[in-house]
Amino acid sequence: MTSRERVLTALNLKQPDRIPWVESNVHNRLAEKLLQRADFEKATVTQLFAVPGMRIPPSVLDVIALDNLSFSIAPPRFVKSQAFEGMDMIADGLIKTEADLEKVILPDPEAEEFYQPARDFIARFRGSNRALGVITRMGISNTYLSTGIEHFSLMLYDNPKFVFHLMDIFVDWACKAVSKINDLGFDFLIIPEDLAWKQGPLFSPKTIREFFIPRMKKVAEKIKLPWIYHSDGNILPILDDLLTLGMNGLANVEPNAIDIVALKKSYGHRICLMGNIDLHYTLTRGTPEETEAEVKKRIQELGPGGGYILASSNGLTAYCLPENVLAMSRALLKYGFY
Repeated sequence: MTSRERVLTALNLKQPDRIPWVESNVHNRLAEKLLQRADFEKATVTQLFAVPGMRIPPSVLDVIALDNLSFSIAPPRFVKSQAFEGMDMIADGLIKTEADLEKVILPDPEAEEFYQPARDFIARFRGSNRALGVITRMGISNTYLSTGIEHFSLMLYDNPKFVFHLMDIFVDWACKAVSKINDLGFDFLIIPEDLAWKQGPLFSPKTIREFFIPRMKKVAEKIKLPWIYHSDGNILPILDDLLTLGMNGLANVEPNAIDIVALKKSYGHRICLMGNIDLHYTLTRGTPEETEAEVKKRIQELGPGGGYILASSNGLTAYCLPENVLAMSRALLKYGFY
């Protein structure tokens, strides 16, 4: 099978020739260590998602058995940021009041020129036989990041009209953008909307169920591509609500937050599971031997019957150890074939 066929087969809950490996991003600093050089084409999109562009340096496909490349088409976040070890970290939001809404200037989601970089990406890499993924947002996380999550939480009670006005701006943008993205030629879509941390949902399930899910459904109803939903943390209290959105896959299933083996037993017949290789320890502080053992274990536990995609628990970050990422790749090729 080609990488493209492999990924689409797994998303269809069937068994490909081997477990596919999909990442939404590979940080440029990690790529330098993997490639042992700096003269390569860099990913152009940072954590701030300011402009459309690549999220994985293409040259890493020469050294790891990744089955995809990814491209971002997402609205900007209106935030204060600071650089930390080569990464853009969000410090606070900029949209605090109704008066600040005039700062929310988004690219025209119906302008054909906005999508030209994506068309160029598709034309360039379609012949690679890699699965070409596109990342966008539904509008929930853009809202709470643009206001700052603490302020957002307070405003849910003090001024919900303001919160949902801003959210609806992002949701409307996403509906229009997804309608365009469907026809660009991508193979699958990833939508990251973090709604949980390790202990449980960031907001009450009632709030998510009543106010977030209906808005997310407006976007989901526009999607024609196979798609994967991502959230960090323990989303189990809201998982059944999220599954009403109709996604094909669930990523990246954070270790220490969700037991992915139990999740496979309960939901594996309904949704493809992706991820779970630990970023807190294994890929970032562990050894190559520990990485190989964890990849082998996940493949043996989750691979039978299909419906599993190997991935880190978020993305291949700057602080991943290159020797462990290489060990992940070797382990996949050693244990991942059916």
